[in-house]
Amino acid sequence: MQAKMRRIRRRDVVKEAVAQPPEVKLGWLGGTIGFNLRIAQEASVRAYLRSVADTGTLAWRFAILALIDLNPGLTQVALARAVSRDTSSLTSVLDDMCNRGLVTRVRPDHDRRSYALRITPQGVKAMNELKANVRNHERELDRLFTGEQRSLLIEMLKQIASELTLND
Repeated sequence: MQAKMRRIRRRDVVKEAVAQPPEVKLGWLGGTIGFNLRIAQEASVRAYLRSVADTGTLAWRFAILALIDLNPGLTQVALARAVSRDTSSLTSVLDDMCNRGLVTRVRPDHDRRSYALRITPQGVKAMNELKANVRNHERELDRLFTGEQRSLLIEMLKQIASELTLND
C-alpha cells in the first residue's frame, strides 16, 4: 500500500514539475511603450548574445568599438554622448578594451585633459568578426518586419531617444 502511494506521489510531483506556470496578467502595463520597449530590447540582446557567445562581447561594447573605428581620435566625452552613457561608466569598458589590445588612448598635444581614442589592428580584426555576427542578428530582426516597418521603427526609436534626451 505504501509503495503504491509513493508511486502516486512521484507521478504527481512529476506532473507538477512539467505543468506550465500560470500566465502573468500584465494589465495596463502591457499597453505601455516603456515596458514593451524594454522587453523587446531584452529579447534582442539575448538573441545577439547567442550569436556572439564565443566572443562574450556585449552589444554596446561592439557599438563602442565601431564608433571608435569610424571616428579616429574620438574623445571619451564625445563617445559617451553618442552612446548615451556617462563618461565614468565608459572608463572601465575602455580600460578593458585597452588591456585587451583593442583600443589605445593617446593624449592630444592641444588638450592634456582628454584622450583621443583609436582602434588597434587587433581591434579592427575583433570588430570585423563581431560585425559579421551583428549582421546575422540584424537579418534575424529583418525577418520580423518589412523594409518600411523597419525604417519606421528605427525612426520612432530615434525620436524617443532624441525627445527624451532633450529633457535631461
